Amino acid sequence: MANVADKNGKSVKDDGRLIGLKKHSEELNRVVVESLQGALLQLLTQKPYAEITVTELCRRAGVSRMAFYGNFGDKDGILKRILLYMQGQLVASIGSPFNQPVTAEWYEKLFLLVQQQAQTLKLILCAGLQDKYLEIVDGVILSRKNMSPRETYLKLLWGGGMLNAIVHWLSSGMKESPSEMAAFCAEYLSDFNLPRR
Repeated sequence: MANVADKNGKSVKDDGRLIGLKKHSEELNRVVVESLQGALLQLLTQKPYAEITVTELCRRAGVSRMAFYGNFGDKDGILKRILLYMQGQLVASIGSPFNQPVTAEWYEKLFLLVQQQAQTLKLILCAGLQDKYLEIVDGVILSRKNMSPRETYLKLLWGGGMLNAIVHWLSSGMKESPSEMAAFCAEYLSDFNLPRR
């Protein structure tokens, strides 16, 4: 048993209750965040993003406003968390386009992932939130230190162009297969030569 301080600063023995309480608190927090994310996506099927209020989100998620503000500053925070999670899944699944060669196989994996996440992406991107997603993508790109102006602009052009292509593909019903989209990107973006870290 470790010694810990109580609320008055006195040393007390930790019998595991603090560890259990911390785990319970983390689990509750995870449930709150997931509930708010689900509520936002549900409400996006019913109304424009600008009309969704924090009160509606809390009511739909079954959480208090205090729980909301304990995790997010505003509803944009929920959207950002959803998009960053999806971005993280993409990088974990196929790797960053800035750390490896971007081949036809990489593009095909990208479009297969987009196809798998089409329902959520359509809600977000086709609900007029493309600018917010682009802001997040740009933020990730610009967070890298010591890039030359050439490297910065190449990555921004590629990221913005790919997002635009994905939005159009989704909104036009994904008529082209992921392999057709990959072949197109590999052919026309092969000279893009993205700088590697």
